[in-house]
Amino acid sequence: MPRYAITERAGPFVAAHHNTGVGTVLDLTERQAEHELRLGTLVRLPGPHETAAAGPRVDPPLDVAARPEPASAPVSEQETDAAAPSRKPKRSAT
Repeated sequence: MPRYAITERAGPFVAAHHNTGVGTVLDLTERQAEHELRLGTLVRLPGPHETAAAGPRVDPPLDVAARPEPASAPVSEQETDAAAPSRKPKRSAT
């Protein structure tokens, strides 16, 4: 039976088992672990017949989109005093 380790992303229950801590090893069928693997709450451990020469499994980064860099050009005083175009002006109470 394949072995899986609990990750730091797991909640209080993992594959219908109480989460006893990061790194806890669970023996689950592939079907039992399928959903938790998609969520990233479990990682598959290499079995005794699998070689460690294959190297550790590297997951893609969670934040794949590049973050926009702040503009380096100085903002003029006129732009900072202008109202934001996406906001409506407040109505005065009458």
